Amino acid sequence: MNTPYRIIVPSQDRDRADLTMHVVAMRLGTPMETLTRKGRLSLPALRVRRVSLYLAHVALGWTLERVGHAFGLNRQTVSRACTRMEEARDEPHLNDLLDELAATILGLCDAPPVTDLPEVA
Repeated sequence: MNTPYRIIVPSQDRDRADLTMHVVAMRLGTPMETLTRKGRLSLPALRVRRVSLYLAHVALGWTLERVGHAFGLNRQTVSRACTRMEEARDEPHLNDLLDELAATILGLCDAPPVTDLPEVA
C-alpha cells in the first residue's frame, strides 16, 4: 500500500504558515478559495503559494524542510519556489512588496499574545 508522506507539525508552525498564506493572499488580491480548491492551482494561487513559501523561509527563518512540513509540501517544491522568488527579487517593486510582507508577518508572529482583554471585549 502506498500511503502519502506525512509528518506531525507543531500547531504553531501550521498557524504561522496559514497566517503567511492569508496575509499574502489578501495583499495580492487572491481569494483564499483559489488556494484551497482541489486540483491544480491557478496562476494567481500559485504566485501566492510561492511568495508564502519564500517568506516562511526568509522572514521566519525556517529551513526548506520545515517550510515544506508546515505547508504540506515536499522540500523540492519549496526549494523551487524560493529559487524563483530569489531570481525575481531584482525587480524593485517586488523587492519592496516582499519586504513589506515580511515585516507584516514578523510583526504579527513576534508580538506577544494579548491576554488581558476586558470581559466586554
